[in-house]
Amino acid sequence: MTGQARAARTRHHLVHNAATEIASRGYDGTSFARVCGAAGVTMGALTFHFPTKALLGQAVCAAGIEATRTAVEEADRRADSALQSVGGIVRALAELLGSRPEVRATARLSREQPSLRVNWRTYWFPLIHTRLQQAKERDQLRPDTRPETAALLVASLVAGLEAGLLPQPGEVLLLPPAPQEPLAELWQLALRGIGAVPDRTADVS
Repeated sequence: MTGQARAARTRHHLVHNAATEIASRGYDGTSFARVCGAAGVTMGALTFHFPTKALLGQAVCAAGIEATRTAVEEADRRADSALQSVGGIVRALAELLGSRPEVRATARLSREQPSLRVNWRTYWFPLIHTRLQQAKERDQLRPDTRPETAALLVASLVAGLEAGLLPQPGEVLLLPPAPQEPLAELWQLALRGIGAVPDRTADVS
């Protein structure tokens, strides 16, 4: 393995462990010493790649954003309808929040650390809004359902999942619960409220 490949692997390892710590303890509760201990590296190795905590936080967010963008685009590409796209995106976000500490950390940093200037929602909410507008145009929503209101409902659903997976400031959550089962039920309840007709193609279970 080349030196460049080893450096890239070390960097990835550091970002992953930093994300796990941040997702569980928050930005303020995560120290360089804690990240070094979790990653099993020296302080010198950490500061070589990330001289400041802000740079480490930005790297964690970059990894979370890339994972989110890839999963959202894939869910949208595989959908057969606008409403199915929304369901697929919500499921993808739930799976990411449950399985990827980089995504959980990015979501947490978005609300707890404004200095990093990261808004995780901007990487999925606009597409959901667009697909719901298309669903309205194709009579997939109830006549009295506004796409803007439906988009807020979906965003609230994701926020609720996030709140259940991420601890509040001062709390530590080391093993987040799997969100897929409650998500399927919640999404079906949402569809009954906004969907024009029952649509199994929009299911996320």
